[in-house]
Amino acid sequence: MSTRRGLGTPGALLFLVVLGLVAWMAGSRGYRWVTEQLDPPGDPTGEIVLTLPPGSSTASISDLLGEHGVVPSSRAYEWYVRLRGGPAFQAGEYTFQSNSSVWETMAVLEAGPSRVAQAAQQPLTIPEGLTVAQMAALLDEVGGLSFSGRDFLEAVRERPVLSLVAPAPRVLPDGVIEPAEGQLFADTYFFDSQTSAEQLVALMVDRLDAVLTDLGYDDAPRRVGLTPYEALIVASMIEREAQRPEDRAKVARVIYNRLARGWSLGLDATVVYVVGDSELTAELLAVNSPYNTRVLVGLPPTPIATPGRASLEAALNPEDGPWMYFVLTSPDGTLSFSETDEEFQRDKAVCQELGLCG
Repeated sequence: MSTRRGLGTPGALLFLVVLGLVAWMAGSRGYRWVTEQLDPPGDPTGEIVLTLPPGSSTASISDLLGEHGVVPSSRAYEWYVRLRGGPAFQAGEYTFQSNSSVWETMAVLEAGPSRVAQAAQQPLTIPEGLTVAQMAALLDEVGGLSFSGRDFLEAVRERPVLSLVAPAPRVLPDGVIEPAEGQLFADTYFFDSQTSAEQLVALMVDRLDAVLTDLGYDDAPRRVGLTPYEALIVASMIEREAQRPEDRAKVARVIYNRLARGWSLGLDATVVYVVGDSELTAELLAVNSPYNTRVLVGLPPTPIATPGRASLEAALNPEDGPWMYFVLTSPDGTLSFSETDEEFQRDKAVCQELGLCG
């Protein structure tokens, strides 16, 4: 009883004040330490000339900058760039200063090299809508690469958590086909005889994270009620279902409307991801898989392809509308959208009459 009354004494109050000050100082020091990793005290000094080779990734650039004292912390630089988005850079020779801030260093990269790297480079275009396995097959057909499609797959699977938005593999359910699916951005990349599979994978991941940052994927919970990774999954389904640009945002709306009502998504593209691109029989449409959105309610566990920027944008910006269904009704890829089952059956009859669906 006396001990509890003692909490109200001046001595006890002083103790609490001191304890609060200690906690505040610890927090203040922690904040100051983090700040100094991004913007070190003192002015930048001296010149450091570095050559960034073709195929450099955010991670390799940050290591190089930290090793030569351009920035105080390579990890702080890397995570700042990944979270905020970094400049596209051209391989070549750059002049930095030691003890620079992250943003001063990024400004040098944005300005471009003083001397462009002379290594002969070839373009490599990865089309949108491919799976990781299809990318590997494509790479086997490209001449001049120093690695094979199998090397590419091994580089991917050595680090299955690639993008900043991706969950750890251990939280994925059984039946996942490729943990890294959808995390390699489809774009044109440049390579030379020295570019490795690991460098290409790193570049593709960096590009995806830069695009997701630019589009505002960290705001996905507020905008569409999903995590950034779930929105990425939606974008992959849009990529596979919508052939025409004007249909993408409508497909997104159908997906969100069906999720909101607790309906199965009923998307053939997710079944095709499991069984392959063949005629979907009744048996195949009933396949036991976490990707079978005809049977299960909710999203598949991972993306089903590599979405392009337009599909990524549509996933965050669905068009307003009451649609619950869509079906292909023209050989040119036109989709017809409907609100009721009666309307859908009418559109489906057109699809069947044209031989576009079973």
